[in-house]
Amino acid sequence: MRRLLDKHPADCLAVITSTAGVSHSQAMNLLGCRHIAIPVFSESRFPWLRRLKSAGNRLCLALVTLRAILETRRRRVDAVITVIQGRYYLAAGLACWVTATPLIAIVHDNFVSSNAAAWDFLARLQRRLTTKILQRAGQIYAVSPEMQRLVFSECARQAEIQFPSSRRPARQAERNAGVTRSGGPVILFAGTLGYTVNDCLDLLAGLITTGQLKEYGVSGARLRLCAALTEEELQKRGWKHPDIEVRGWVSQMELHEELCRADILFLPYSFSENAREAVETAFASKTADYLAAGKPVLVFGPKNSTLVRYASEQGFAEVVDEFSSAALARGIQNIESSPVYRERLAARALEVFSANHDIEVQQHRFYLDIERIVRASN
Repeated sequence: MRRLLDKHPADCLAVITSTAGVSHSQAMNLLGCRHIAIPVFSESRFPWLRRLKSAGNRLCLALVTLRAILETRRRRVDAVITVIQGRYYLAAGLACWVTATPLIAIVHDNFVSSNAAAWDFLARLQRRLTTKILQRAGQIYAVSPEMQRLVFSECARQAEIQFPSSRRPARQAERNAGVTRSGGPVILFAGTLGYTVNDCLDLLAGLITTGQLKEYGVSGARLRLCAALTEEELQKRGWKHPDIEVRGWVSQMELHEELCRADILFLPYSFSENAREAVETAFASKTADYLAAGKPVLVFGPKNSTLVRYASEQGFAEVVDEFSSAALARGIQNIESSPVYRERLAARALEVFSANHDIEVQQHRFYLDIERIVRASN
């Protein structure tokens, strides 16, 4: 959202979020506009207190809704943009209904859970309200074709696909041309360490720490992590090794430099059943940054994941869809053993970026949609 709105006049933009949301966004830079942060209760290790705080946060939703209505009327807002995640989008939907303001809904993460208990009234109510909000929205964006189909199945509305995007690097082709490699390949992962990637990273780290890649003709491979990872967490995961390097969380500019210095960009999606709903519909945001770097990409995930389907269709990556050390090692070997193949993957990555992930193109289309929606509402 920051990339999509970073050229919008600051005095014509306001963000309503939680204090936790503001805190979480600091590392990724906030939009340069007014932020209205609503306090939330933090988690607790005591079950009874956790339930009490959760109930308090639900009650706070009424405060968020009231604030959204007041801000919309006071500022004479032309359109409201909301991301269907958490609960604040419910406030946005109600505020737009009360004030007759056009709503633009963006669906990045799975908003439908098949794990909700049949007796969970609040979960069923939220799902029903979400359907109503999407049906009333002036425009819906979905992060993948799979998410687009999910939106249609839930509310019979056609969403427009809006892949994760990034800014086109300057003189990318010249910067990558003529790079001389020394030693083994540097395999880089950038992003958040969570349930959608942990099993894949554990398998890759195991290949590095055990030296198993040497059996496939790949010597001196190193794993570089651009992720928030403490020394204690590194030790706990069993990743404490000379060939595993942690760079920590890096800025957008630093990230691009790190990606360009790597030899293989690792793009995983979990094989775990617990992550199935996410990997089947969501789409990793770092994909755009990977493609913009113009480097060989290795996609590692199940056949039913959005990343594997997309990479297979677009041809910008070596795709490994079997969860095994041998399959992953062969994928790395395929990239490492052929300079021609590496060049072809890098060139195709830049082509796919230009076609589907260039933020300049998305911004232009986005503002055309806003203009159309606002004009239709007047």
